[in-house]
Amino acid sequence: FRRQVMALRRGAHVVVATPGRALDHLRQATLGLDALQAVVLDEADEMLDMGFAEDIEAILALAPETCQVALFSATMPPRIAAIAATHLANPAHLRIAQERTPEGTAPRVRQTAYFVPRAHKVPALGRVLDVESPELALVFCRTRLEVDELAQTLGGHGFRVEAIHGGMSQEQRERVMKNARGGQVDLLVATDVAARGIDIGHLSHVVNFGVPESPETYVHRIGRTGRAGRDGVAITIAE
Repeated sequence: FRRQVMALRRGAHVVVATPGRALDHLRQATLGLDALQAVVLDEADEMLDMGFAEDIEAILALAPETCQVALFSATMPPRIAAIAATHLANPAHLRIAQERTPEGTAPRVRQTAYFVPRAHKVPALGRVLDVESPELALVFCRTRLEVDELAQTLGGHGFRVEAIHGGMSQEQRERVMKNARGGQVDLLVATDVAARGIDIGHLSHVVNFGVPESPETYVHRIGRTGRAGRDGVAITIAE
């Protein structure tokens, strides 16, 4: 926090912050918004899922009425729509149209679900990964414990595996990402929260080790593959 205060005192054109840390600085008067020209809410729906709605509204309430507000969101749940209606003045809605797959051609992201009994989920995943032979796969789990256990099991099957979850330090996370980008990892096993911000160009597969809790979460997860015109594969292991 002290280093951030010193950096802010030196002056900044752009401040990138989590909502909670931005509020910390605002409350301690180490961040001033008098000259603020623009507020950008990136991944607004994901921040909502993480419980930041009240923090976001508190920050926007302190922002000058003259500043521009831009909100980026992959999905538009009612709470996000309400924040937009309250804090955006005469907003322009920019929607990226859903890509239509021409008749007779396969979609860029091949989506497959395998239905297996709970006791067979891990062996089934191992066999599927053997067949798919991903360049790099991101495997989603619900909990840290599940991440650690699955990473250890898949590592025992001969895969080069790294785990990512909220219990890791920033230094550990950076090491994992460096290995992944350097082609030293076959599988990244992660929770939804820990996987936010991960953007790797050669991510060939996304695997849901269990059905996500909502359609929006599913869209977020599988959207990490098949980017920028590439092909991708999305696999769900369902009980």
